[in-house]
Amino acid sequence: MTAALQQRVRPLLHGGSHSLADLAIGAAAVAVAARYFAVLFVNAPGYEVPVAPGPVTVASTAVVAAAAIAVAVTDADPLTGIGLLFVGVFGLLSLLSSAAALPAAAAVVLGTATVAAVAGRRLDLVSAAAVALLVAALSIGLASGVGGWTDLRPVASTVALLGIASTPTFAATDWRSLSTADWGAVIGGLAAFAVVFGVGRAVPFVTGAVTLTGTGVVGTSLPVVALAAAGAVTAASAASRTRRWSLLAGVALVAFAGVPASLPRALPFALGIAVLTAQEGQR
Repeated sequence: MTAALQQRVRPLLHGGSHSLADLAIGAAAVAVAARYFAVLFVNAPGYEVPVAPGPVTVASTAVVAAAAIAVAVTDADPLTGIGLLFVGVFGLLSLLSSAAALPAAAAVVLGTATVAAVAGRRLDLVSAAAVALLVAALSIGLASGVGGWTDLRPVASTVALLGIASTPTFAATDWRSLSTADWGAVIGGLAAFAVVFGVGRAVPFVTGAVTLTGTGVVGTSLPVVALAAAGAVTAASAASRTRRWSLLAGVALVAFAGVPASLPRALPFALGIAVLTAQEGQR
């Protein structure tokens, strides 16, 4: 079905399929970032946000699902398209009925695993390990949330944060060579680690509240949180310095999504995995 849809849609774009996909991914990243900050400000004492977090979450989920569908119908690989179509269509269905939550969770995991399997054929060992870690985080996260296995939530949080920490793998020019490392981005990541760790030690209650409300982290140690912040900053900085905007959007999707224990978090996490693997394959 996806292949037939791609054959109908792609000729209508007159070569603009990549532009459409990039635009959709960028819009999804902005929507997820907006949801993240809206939730933080709503829960922060002394701040009043004119928009309730509920509608913002629904809107950002719809934007991410639509972006997944847009990438699905424009991607050159039919299997990748099928995987992303599962993510997007079932993501939209989950907004229409709570009864679709469990099938949607299974579809998101299956679709993302399909994308990862396709990408695995062109990834090196380190990048493939990072993708496997991210897919594992998605699977465990949805099992702990939508699946009802709440005892897995601390494990899901730790694996998700370690997956976010691994995102510099996708920004590296050649992970084997220190001479080609982006040392500016690395220094930025080390600074982020120091700041998050220092603030976490100084005001642990505030740090715990921010990580819980913003990213859904439960039962994870402070060094792991700081490591995730360092990885996201390093990858985002490297992507910005090399003007790889799709890569930047992929990092933002995964980082701002946080622990994918709910569908509004799992959808951007899944789309972020697809974007990161696609960028890695194009290097």
